[in-house]
Amino acid sequence: MEKDKLLVEHLLLTFVIMGICWGLCVILGINGITMNDNRWIYLFWFMGGVSPAIASFIVLKKNENVTGFKEWIKRVFDLKQKIVAYLLAVLFPILHAAIMCLISGYRKGLPLYFFPLMVLAMIFAGGLEEAGWRYITFPELDKKLGFVPATLITAVIWWLWHLPLFYIPGAVQYHKNFFVFGIMILGLSFILGTIRRLTGSVWLCVLCHAIFNSIGNFFHYDMYGSFLAASITTAIVILVSLVLINLQRKEALSR
Repeated sequence: MEKDKLLVEHLLLTFVIMGICWGLCVILGINGITMNDNRWIYLFWFMGGVSPAIASFIVLKKNENVTGFKEWIKRVFDLKQKIVAYLLAVLFPILHAAIMCLISGYRKGLPLYFFPLMVLAMIFAGGLEEAGWRYITFPELDKKLGFVPATLITAVIWWLWHLPLFYIPGAVQYHKNFFVFGIMILGLSFILGTIRRLTGSVWLCVLCHAIFNSIGNFFHYDMYGSFLAASITTAIVILVSLVLINLQRKEALSR
């Protein structure tokens, strides 16, 4: 249990913060008080969304893994990475979206010149989750269980963490298909786990997540409703992830 302290403490605190913030949003929604008419509710929606990051800093500071907020920020936003690593973080979500669009079709959304601004916004509206999931959850499980089991367990935890959003009026996920979303989460978990394993960078996971969240605003495809598209896309990105991980393993053995 002592060995799992960081992982357990982070998950408990993450779900407590999320439960309080998103639980309040759900209760307010049941009573007809929604984000559509009451903008102040977005504060609780946002706080729930960054609960993995908030818990990450608190737990890492408590266990003396970081000296303070400045060091934590430097570790999360470790911007100095190789160009190849950046390409991996950019091309993976593009591959995912391209397959989804090819299978399920798409409608044009915002003009592409808004893309950099959207990615910047999505760093805070989604990307920062990686300061918890791929900083603590996945690496801690990976050390104990190996890549595939760690990725699968992280995916299930991450999927369940999203559940309240499907009951919050005004949230993108409201009344969408939670099961299909889980298939998407599985594929994205392999993508992000691969990036974390190959590059060692939390920041590139943040960036990849932000790009993934951004693309849907420019190419509207059926992320939550197409079981076939989600399944095929997830299968392909898992295959690509496993190939990359095995190539890394063979390269390490040959040294």
